[in-house]
Amino acid sequence: MFRRAKVFLHQFEQIPFINHALDRHYAKEFASATNVNWFKGVYPDFASAIADAPASKPLGYNNEAPASAEMYRFRMQAISPCDYPVAFWLNRLLEPNQKLLDFGGHVGVLYYALTKYLTFPTPFEWQIYDVPAVIKEARKFAATNNKSAQLSFIDDLAEANENDWVLFSGSLQYVDEPVNSIIERLPYRPTYVLINMLPVHPRESYVTLQNISTAFCPYRIYGVGDLLEDIQKMNGEVIDEWKNADKECVIPYHPDHSLDHYYGMLVRLKPRH
Repeated sequence: MFRRAKVFLHQFEQIPFINHALDRHYAKEFASATNVNWFKGVYPDFASAIADAPASKPLGYNNEAPASAEMYRFRMQAISPCDYPVAFWLNRLLEPNQKLLDFGGHVGVLYYALTKYLTFPTPFEWQIYDVPAVIKEARKFAATNNKSAQLSFIDDLAEANENDWVLFSGSLQYVDEPVNSIIERLPYRPTYVLINMLPVHPRESYVTLQNISTAFCPYRIYGVGDLLEDIQKMNGEVIDEWKNADKECVIPYHPDHSLDHYYGMLVRLKPRH
């Protein structure tokens, strides 16, 4: 009976004028909600999502709200289930003298968590790229942490090291630029591109709007075809791929654009001739 009631409620919500009314009501809650990780709407591009963002909070992580730069500290204590593929491949393939660029790595959340599980080779450098407000906080945090010796920080990709790895861990969705374009902008071409916690739709690419509590962020959902095309453009070979079953993107009143898992892959870049 519960299942039938749930199906009936879902069908009721899809009636056009009912769906529109519910969506409008949700938009009001979305604009003021705190301590949430909510999504709203389906848009063709970043500009459309930004234009529809409420004025009640700033846009993106590069803002003066200290909480934006202090988020995710809890994830430093232990890795999540979705982090295990990253830990596996780094443990298996990372070699001494290699360097890794953590694109959108915040204050080094994943690095600090992984130090509890992996012994990084020596020497080795983990470089974090993020927006200036976050990098400022990252440097302050590293100055008080005795595990930060292998870390360095940049807020300009032109300053990136000659990295062997580029890691996108839950960050690629926040940039209005395809992955192949980001790789091409680097001063040096890496050997591996490690992507994790990426929202991927089986048919189409689109953008939604995320409320991260302290700000609103346009949030890209990759279509699987577009993602594979981008990998082909950077002359990449997919070595492994996986589902992040503990991640989901629920966009209320847009069931066809909601996701019940995220996606990850390890890509090896072939040399350019």
